[in-house]
Amino acid sequence: MISSISIRNHYSTELARCINETIILIPLGDPCKLFLNGAVVTIENGIIINNADLYQLLDVHNLIEIKIPLPLFMTRDAYLVNAYFDFNRIKHIDQFKNMILQELHKDFSKEAHLTSYISKIIDYLIKEAKVPLKDIYLPQLHTKHPLLNKIIQYIHKNIFETLTTQKISKAFYISQSYISILFTKVLNINFKYYTTSLKIALSLYDLAQDNKNIYDIAAKYSFKNVSTYTKHFKYYVNMPPKRYIYLFRCGEFDIPYQPKTDHIVLSKHISEFYKHTTSNNEAVNDIDLTHIKYNHYFKDPYIVVELENMYDLLNFKRNNIESIIYSQFSKVILLIKNINFDFINNLAMQKLFNTIEFLTRKHCHLTFKITNISSFQSFNYYILQAFNTSLSYIHCLNSISLLFELTSHSINKTNHLVKRLQKQYSNLKLGICVDDIILTKLTLSDMITTITAFDVDYYYINLDFIELGTQLKQKSKQNNEQYNLRESIILFINRMTNAYSQKLIFNNITHHALRRYFNNFNCESHILLLHLLIDLNQKIGGLGYPYYSNDKNRLMLIGSHQSTMPIVHIYNLLQPFINQHVMLHSCGMVSKINNHYHLLLFTNLIRDPSQSSIIVNIYHHYSNDFPIFTRLLNQNHGIITNMISADLNLNSIEPSLLTQINKANHPLAKLSLHNHNQAIIYALSNSSIQYVVIPPN
Repeated sequence: MISSISIRNHYSTELARCINETIILIPLGDPCKLFLNGAVVTIENGIIINNADLYQLLDVHNLIEIKIPLPLFMTRDAYLVNAYFDFNRIKHIDQFKNMILQELHKDFSKEAHLTSYISKIIDYLIKEAKVPLKDIYLPQLHTKHPLLNKIIQYIHKNIFETLTTQKISKAFYISQSYISILFTKVLNINFKYYTTSLKIALSLYDLAQDNKNIYDIAAKYSFKNVSTYTKHFKYYVNMPPKRYIYLFRCGEFDIPYQPKTDHIVLSKHISEFYKHTTSNNEAVNDIDLTHIKYNHYFKDPYIVVELENMYDLLNFKRNNIESIIYSQFSKVILLIKNINFDFINNLAMQKLFNTIEFLTRKHCHLTFKITNISSFQSFNYYILQAFNTSLSYIHCLNSISLLFELTSHSINKTNHLVKRLQKQYSNLKLGICVDDIILTKLTLSDMITTITAFDVDYYYINLDFIELGTQLKQKSKQNNEQYNLRESIILFINRMTNAYSQKLIFNNITHHALRRYFNNFNCESHILLLHLLIDLNQKIGGLGYPYYSNDKNRLMLIGSHQSTMPIVHIYNLLQPFINQHVMLHSCGMVSKINNHYHLLLFTNLIRDPSQSSIIVNIYHHYSNDFPIFTRLLNQNHGIITNMISADLNLNSIEPSLLTQINKANHPLAKLSLHNHNQAIIYALSNSSIQYVVIPPN
């Protein structure tokens, strides 16, 4: 009894019962047709035929067929009798298909690989495709004949009893000959074959139990005697039950085994398919944890959260979403755009003081935008002077900054005011908006000289990347077509030199600009944002986003559904790598902290855009099975816009329902035990970000 791997071309079979094996079918090309348990089904990605299923292949082409003996599963899972395998249960279908196809292609000539190949498939199916049941698995037949369906249900319900056409005819008040006709015409098998083959298939689970003997099993399924049971068993399983028990109980099925394959045909098809998938559908990447070379230090970037006014600031700490934001980001700047104090009474002023004090204790930095001399005078009177003379609030000045919005007419006045404030409040941080300088200066050199003349802590740019890139190209001495958008911005950053570029805050990140920055690469915005954060790390101070905006082109932290957008999850997934030495890889990054490996995996931007996913193989040196903790951000987990229809009127949703939606809006967390003999394999779609933690072994 061995496993077999075959390529089926122009291949058909008679209808038969799957007995003592599990069959995996995976089409290499177009979908195939299969008659399974009374109905014709189309095999798109793959299908699993379980023990006791009725199946028939219908002129299939380029179909991989893997047959694995049932005892190989039962030695690993004693509860398989009350379960079945469902291909659709597999969450990462590409990962499973890659495990079957890619590994077989890579080491097809190595016997050692083939020896463990089937074991990996078995372990994967038990882990990912198993569907537990309360009772023994009986295939559900769905024919087009209602009466036959009822007869089959009766047979399944009474499978442990003696079943004859005479007994069925009495139960349904039909003739025995009509029953035989139904089975022959509809299923193309006779009544006896259906019942006997099903009993034999189910009895295999009993034979695997230590406390059962052949006599008990024959009696359980109502065979006349042991001889009758043995005769039927040998017909369907090709060995007597006594031999079957011996092989199972002596551990014969646990010894190394090699699949029986058609090497020439299989190798040809696998090579062609692998070549096709790696060039068109999947990109394969390898990470070897035994050869990690750290090539980057991941600095902690600022994240600027833009609030519209003082009222938003007063209400910032009132609900759980804000708590999530300031608790998950290590360097948060809250930017208040409008600091009008006219409508703030004494009670509200005290609340404002308390809010500022509370947020600064939470390590939030508060930046107030100054648009003119009047707004500065108000802020100086209500906040700076009051805080500077109060022992309770003076420490808050360490976490407060002013952001001056420059115009071409106010540059000199603002520079003078900046110097005066630096003398008066030595612990007060200051920043300027440099958009007007970028728009009005005629050359890139003049632009940078004017910006760096301000000895401040932050340079804010509110232009989006597209507008900024246009200005930089126009004012560069280089040919306008020489650089793409990203290259123009990187050139600007480099020309500023590191001491000044570290003060840059890009405060207007849009979906359109992200795509242009990465040459219109076809990828989800949250993936492009992650690449941007890595690309600009160590080059600039940080990025800014509105807390909420009516401009849907802007990346924001909170949507109209009052739930966190993917930005929050991305920064949270980056937290373990902050202030750590990391290895940057085309499909992610790796760090080792306290002997724990941390990996962040995502689709790269150098693959063929037509590829639907990437495969990441992680090789390790562990000698024992080990746990793996993962968090997955993708279209189904953590992307709130996929959970709520865009056509839905959010005002009609009950607050309690929104609360439940918000609770479900997070990456999928999972803890699993990994076989140390296997590489760790992840298949990532264009929208997936996978965080992985591997503890020491």
